[in-house]
Amino acid sequence: MVDTWTESEDGLTWTFVLRDGLAFHDGAPVTAEDVVASMTRWAAKDSFGRQIWSRTATLAASDDKTIVWTLTKPYGLMLYALSKPSGSLAVIMPKRLAETPVDVAVTEVIGSGPFEFVADEWVPGSKVVYKRNENYVPRDEPANGASGGKVVNVDRVEWLNIRDQQSAILALQNGEVDYLESPGTDFLPILRAAGMEIRRTDKLGSQGMVRMNHIHPPFDDIRARRALLYLVDQNEFLTTMFSDPELYETCSAFFVCGAPLGSDAGVEADFGKDKEKAKALFAEAGYNGETIVILHPTDVQTMNSSTLVLAEELRSIGVNVELQTLDYAAMSARRASRAVPSEGGWHIGLTYWPGLLISDPVGNTPLQASCDDAWPGWPCNDEMQALINKFPDAATPEARQTLADEIQVMAYNDVVPYVPFGQWFVPVAHSPKLSGVLGMPGTMILWNIAKSE
Repeated sequence: MVDTWTESEDGLTWTFVLRDGLAFHDGAPVTAEDVVASMTRWAAKDSFGRQIWSRTATLAASDDKTIVWTLTKPYGLMLYALSKPSGSLAVIMPKRLAETPVDVAVTEVIGSGPFEFVADEWVPGSKVVYKRNENYVPRDEPANGASGGKVVNVDRVEWLNIRDQQSAILALQNGEVDYLESPGTDFLPILRAAGMEIRRTDKLGSQGMVRMNHIHPPFDDIRARRALLYLVDQNEFLTTMFSDPELYETCSAFFVCGAPLGSDAGVEADFGKDKEKAKALFAEAGYNGETIVILHPTDVQTMNSSTLVLAEELRSIGVNVELQTLDYAAMSARRASRAVPSEGGWHIGLTYWPGLLISDPVGNTPLQASCDDAWPGWPCNDEMQALINKFPDAATPEARQTLADEIQVMAYNDVVPYVPFGQWFVPVAHSPKLSGVLGMPGTMILWNIAKSE
């Protein structure tokens, strides 16, 4: 949406000028006032936004197309935060909607992009319909992920939620749908044989995490958490979860392999390979045969199988495990409980996050060590959190890498917020009638796609 932007020499003043031709779907022009109101709302909800807002002196429109954002302290991730394509996005909406209280949901969907949401055809949980915005003016340059010229080549997109994998596969084979965002990996050979295109559009994939509850024994002790580092064999998890080795890789980088900050800093050669050390560390942490409650979501294949692997690994070193079966949504709700595990709480819950969301210290929510304010599991380490909070002050890629490595070393040695158990890449599948399908970590791109008869 920005035509030009400048940063002052001291890094305190950012000036953004909107490009020509921007209009909301209701026909109203996009103005700088809309941007100011939208950014004010975004800054209250997003982790990057809150950091920027804490050092904001003023955010104002100097004319209809110009926004001036003045800081009290430079923020090295300014452009990154405003352009990130996942998580809480810095989207622009009309001022009248952006001024909705931040704790109240916005119920009217009006943007300015190449697709318009068709509200009267929306079926919650089943179907979302978008139509081409005939008045949209794309940028001149070619499309590049979520940026560049967003040219729409189809009149309408129907996004269907087909819960049964086999039904979704048959729908693609029969030409009832054109694109599957996340086909079951067991069905990929069938789809290839049927002439469907299989491609990896997300080069960062997802990272699996063994999340421990840091507020209850034994995982309130760093030694018990570190024990899992030596116990969790990523190959065991990944080969159980996936039959095709092209779909995964072992990766111990907290900021994911393939991302700019991914590294092996702090990673020890015997992680996942020393059960005796794991057993000894549990004993040092005071573990004496107590029941360890593991949340076991059975409706997500990857989480179901990986949880079973972890349970067997723990039993192999003498840990008494109780699997409590539930669906993934129920697990997410249960995870918020701080109760004692024997009274409705939990010790361990496996999960996964899109690689793009966790590829930097600020965006990596499970890494945060902010105690009661942290993501469920509640890691607590003021020193590491101070390093995370310092990350936006790093002004160069080299400085950011150095600081990210320092955070990762501390995470492995002093905190262990979670234990990575591998990285995987579920490809998309689409009809050979589609062309122009773009790749983008964590995001499905609908523009640039064309469909032949």
